[in-house]
Amino acid sequence: MPTEPISPDRLTALIRDSLAAGGFSPDNADIVARHLVDAEMKGVSSHGVNRLGLYLGEAAKDIIDPKAEPVVKAVRDGLLHVDGARGIGIVAMARATEALIAAAGERGIAAAGVVNCGHSGRMGAYAEQAAAAGFLAISFGGGGRRQWGNVAPFGGVQPVMSTNPYTLGLPGLPDDPVVCDFATSAVAAGKVAVARANGETLPPGAVIDRHGNPSQDPEAYYDGGALLPAAGPKGSGLGIIAELAGDAMLGDCVEYNWMMILIRADAFQPMAEYEKRAESFVNEVRNSKTAAGFDKVMMPGEREATLARQAADGIVIGDGVWAGIVEAAESVGVKV
Repeated sequence: MPTEPISPDRLTALIRDSLAAGGFSPDNADIVARHLVDAEMKGVSSHGVNRLGLYLGEAAKDIIDPKAEPVVKAVRDGLLHVDGARGIGIVAMARATEALIAAAGERGIAAAGVVNCGHSGRMGAYAEQAAAAGFLAISFGGGGRRQWGNVAPFGGVQPVMSTNPYTLGLPGLPDDPVVCDFATSAVAAGKVAVARANGETLPPGAVIDRHGNPSQDPEAYYDGGALLPAAGPKGSGLGIIAELAGDAMLGDCVEYNWMMILIRADAFQPMAEYEKRAESFVNEVRNSKTAAGFDKVMMPGEREATLARQAADGIVIGDGVWAGIVEAAESVGVKV
């Protein structure tokens, strides 16, 4: 087990080498490894390096094609169709974001349907990229309930929905985008996995057991239970819309299908005016009076950026997650 923080470069190399040994193309292994370590650095461990075993397992079982190259096609002006070619969704979403930035940069607005791909990692990464380039980014995913149904709708106990994540981002201060990234469930499924690996309990209101009773035990979820929607009917409603879009609008999926929309932040007034007003509001929020128990008021995405700076000198990995990484790496012949 690690006795001290691990450098991001060392961890990235370990994940990249493991993915390559497990059949991922060099480019895909590099994209995925950097994405997972970035998520880990930003404190989103549910979508961090603990996913290594899942990705290697899906490649070995031919659930995903680790060498797949996404295909981007223009459906019509401002509308893109991104076929992930049954590959890892992290690569498909990276390609989609790049193509959308170019398309929306020309037209002011563009949208993409991203289909036929596996797990897409931390969705906030793509919103950060788009916001940093000067766009309002909106994305949500669904269509995976048949294979990955794990959330009970408000008032129900049967898992007939997925976690249906939403992400929104806008430029804030320079090099300081404002990004919201959240599952419509009370907690992401990945956080349950991390709690289970580290022997931790879940917060109240996160899951129910197979009989519909509230529980804080991760095992209750894995033993036929379900995640609960965030904020009751609000999270449930958002999840239902995302599931409809991912399924009824975009069709069959491998894991989730994604809708992503970009609008230029200067679509309605000059960028200088946007930046002036954004700076004023960001400072107003950050300088507002704090509630009891809080040292400061933070903007969405600020915590992740702060943690990333702190992790630049080393990332702390929990013992349970580290054991899973070692097991996954050694299963494909990479000695840790």
